[in-house]
Amino acid sequence: MHYTISPDAAFAAVDDGAVVLHMGTKRYYSLNETGTFVWRRLEDGVPRSEIVARVVDEYDVGIVEAEMAVTRLLEELVQEQLIHTAERA
Repeated sequence: MHYTISPDAAFAAVDDGAVVLHMGTKRYYSLNETGTFVWRRLEDGVPRSEIVARVVDEYDVGIVEAEMAVTRLLEELVQEQLIHTAERA
């Protein structure tokens, strides 16, 4: 699965994380530091498995915890229509 940021998503970093606004719905979503880290990797086109590995390295958490947290965040971002999924070609 490949994730891309919606063209309707506007990202703004703040002191303790970030805010992402969906321009169409005018709803916003707050990201903590880890969520912001994941978002930045999505901006760079990093695959999900690599994002999980980088979360493990950056935040000194176990692979299972990182996998669950990243998966949960990506599911929420898809539900909020801030990112889209596509099968890898």
